[in-house]
Amino acid sequence: MCRGIRRPRSTIGDLLTFHRAPLGGALFHDARSIDLFTERRNRLRNIPILRYGLGTMIFTVGRLMSPGHRPVTLIGHSGATGTWLFHCPELDLHLAGTVDQTRGQAVPFRVMARCLRAWRS
Repeated sequence: MCRGIRRPRSTIGDLLTFHRAPLGGALFHDARSIDLFTERRNRLRNIPILRYGLGTMIFTVGRLMSPGHRPVTLIGHSGATGTWLFHCPELDLHLAGTVDQTRGQAVPFRVMARCLRAWRS
């Protein structure tokens, strides 16, 4: 990093504002545009609980990951360093965080499942 140059940093509040904008219809004139984010575009063969929309991941937290609770859907994305920003429409809940590990790509999904279990308990 060069001296004197500061990298901008986003707060959790900034991320939530960014994430809520398309969900609340603030970015697109056509209300159906949000459907493009969640419309099934691709499913990973090895991971049936994870599929892709247009620039989004759709992750299903089923009974195996959250025993005793009905399945819910998380819509958002995770990054290469174990960062995540997802929305659960069934619970109107947003989940954001990071583990800052390049080998942590699977960690967000386990953490989010644990957070959901705690939230619903």
